[in-house]
Amino acid sequence: MELKSRIPDGPIEKKWDKARFDLKLVNPANRRKYSVIVVGSGLAGGAAAATLGELGYNVKCFCFQDSPRRAHS
Repeated sequence: MELKSRIPDGPIEKKWDKARFDLKLVNPANRRKYSVIVVGSGLAGGAAAATLGELGYNVKCFCFQDSPRRAHS
């Protein structure tokens, strides 16, 4: 298996700017091509996942409960 880091070429000070400006914009025509990961399904995470799903994004929501009780009252 080969891992590809996709680190842009050039000096380290310019790598983040180059990566940001090379990204394609998301528009209504290509929303379904992208998956959005939401970490946490509490009040804010659940609302974010529901809103993004209604807007047409493929949403994957991950959560971890370390105790057998509800997270919010």
